This record gives sequence, structure tokens and C-alpha cells, in this order.
Amino acid sequence: MSGEQVESSNDKVVRFPRRRTVTGDSERESAALAAGALKSGWLTQGAAAVRLQQAAEAYLERRVVPVAGGSAALHLALLAIDVDDGGEVIMPAVSSSSIANLVILAGGRPIFADIEAPHRPFLDAADANRLVGPRTRALLTVHEAGYPSPTEGLRRVAGDRGIALIEDCRAALGATAEGHAVGSTGKLATFALGGSPSAGGLISTAADSLERHLIALRSTIIATDDGCFAHDCADGMVNGYRIDEAAASAGARVLAGLTEAVARRRELAATVSQRLHAAGLAVLDVGDAAQPNWQWLIALAPSRERRDEVVSACRAAGVEVVMPVAAFAQPAQLHRRALPNTRAFCDLALKFAVVPSLDAQLAAAL
Repeated sequence: MSGEQVESSNDKVVRFPRRRTVTGDSERESAALAAGALKSGWLTQGAAAVRLQQAAEAYLERRVVPVAGGSAALHLALLAIDVDDGGEVIMPAVSSSSIANLVILAGGRPIFADIEAPHRPFLDAADANRLVGPRTRALLTVHEAGYPSPTEGLRRVAGDRGIALIEDCRAALGATAEGHAVGSTGKLATFALGGSPSAGGLISTAADSLERHLIALRSTIIATDDGCFAHDCADGMVNGYRIDEAAASAGARVLAGLTEAVARRRELAATVSQRLHAAGLAVLDVGDAAQPNWQWLIALAPSRERRDEVVSACRAAGVEVVMPVAAFAQPAQLHRRALPNTRAFCDLALKFAVVPSLDAQLAAAL
């Protein structure tokens, strides 16, 4: 067995009791995955990681580097494009402040751009283009809550201005656009496999040089030995961002069941959408060419007052509901601009976790 100590990811996981309850079955599954890793003789980057990489590459049709988690994936992607000298990364202001924090952790500076419209919470290519300057290294588009972000205009801006396009797909595994999995067009794309136990994360790229650079940053080398990754901890980030074998096994299971899981959530989302419409809320529509992964539903209220009424009713009924807060409006403000679409979205939008109990809970709340 390798003498490594398993390192945990720095992701923070928030669990809601009504959404997920740890059962005996899940505890037994966690124990089985851990036991399998111990029996394999590898704690990190072993045969399970190789299988996960192969399954992910078949799904995404791109090169994939498995890592410790979703936040680790995005941090490594930012490190790979060398923002560590204060390079600017243009991102949608509606994003979580945790994304801006990762840009700062990588040594860069987040620059907040507006979204396309109050009902289109995606990085606006025209506004992003206006913000590109001599220190800009990347556009970072976020597939918000699993809804595919348009990338054609962003790819054009990135190509014309000689900068990278990064797709943050950490909440969007299973979402598609134009018949392809999200994360298949940017220079880099990052994913979280989620679940309990942690199922790690993925970085995808079409560039050989970036793949090699990411592997070095992750602190392993590309050579393999008996079907497992060989290790070289002399450089890079030591153990921190390698995926452990239990997480890799769990991640492979997530990928294997992804199509079925998305289909189940899609059916539930259709039922819930009708209920939300009846309550006067407009469910976000990204068109026929794109399909969310339906882990969340985004709905917009006709007014801020109506949104607040819905939130109060939902919380009283135990419904998990989230009100988006723009990154620039949170503590440690970094950048202030007039961003009318972002402000309107945050005033009107609600996000609902798509879980089996949601329809019954909304019936009681609304």
C-alpha cells in the first residue's frame, strides 16, 4: 500500500435535513467504498481513478483530469492559466462569492460583469467584451444551478481577445446544450460529482499541454504502473488535490446512473413547474436546444413583494428555497458597477432543490 495520507477536499458541503437523510444503506455504501480502496492497495489515484477518468472522457468526449472535488477543480483550472500575478478573470456577478474567492486564492482578481437579462442569469458576452483589458486572462461562465449557459458569443470574445474561456459546470453535470454535454466547448471546464461520500471532481480540456499542466499541479505524473497512476510528490501541491479511491468509485457510480437520475428529476421538475406557474411564478426557460440537469428549478416572481411572500410560505412549510445574492453585494466588496440585470434577477429569483418531496411541500406552502 502507498504510504499516503488521504487528504480531504476544501469544499464546504451544506446539507438540509429535509432534503437528504443518512440511512443505513448509505452508511454501508460508504464503508464498502472505503474497504474497496484499502483492498486495492491505493488510497489515491489508483485503478478506481483510472476507471473514473475513462468513463468521464467517454461522456464528455474530451480529456479529463480527476481531482479531489469541485472547488479543487476550479482552483486548479485557474492556476493552469497563470492568473497568479493579479490576472483578471471576468465572471457573472450573480455567481456565488465562493467562485470569486477561488479566483483570489489562485492569485487573480475577479471582475464582475452583468448577466444577459433578469430571466437569463448567464454571463453577458457584450458586457464581458467591454471589460477585457491588458490584464484579462479568462472569461469564467457559470452554468447557474445546472442551467446551460450560452457559450457561442463568449467563445468568440475569448478567441478574438486571446484569452481563455473557463466553464464552471460544478452544478451542471448532466446538463446538455445543442445535444452535447456542457463543458465541451471552453478551454477548460470544471465539474463536481457530488454525493455522499464525496465523489470528487473533474477538469476537462481539449489541450494536451493543459492536461499535462493540470496533472503536474495535481501532484501526479502521467506515467502509469499496473493500471494505476504513478506518483511524484516532489513538485506541485503535494497530496491536496488528488482524488482518493473511495471518491473515485463513488464518482464512477454517479456517472453510470446520470442519465436515469436526470430523467427522474426532469419528470418531477415538470410537475413542480406547473404548480409554480399556478402560483404566479415564471420558471426559467432556456429553450429547446438546452436541457438543465434539473437539480434545481429557478423561478422568477412578478415582484419583490411576491417573492418575499413565497419565501415566507415555503420556509414555514419546510421547503428548501434559496434567494440568489450577487457576489458583489456580499462582504469584502471587490468591484462596483451598475449591473441592472443582475440586481433585477436577485430581486425576483428563487431556486428550489428538486427532490421527491418538493411537490407535496409546495402544495402545502402555495
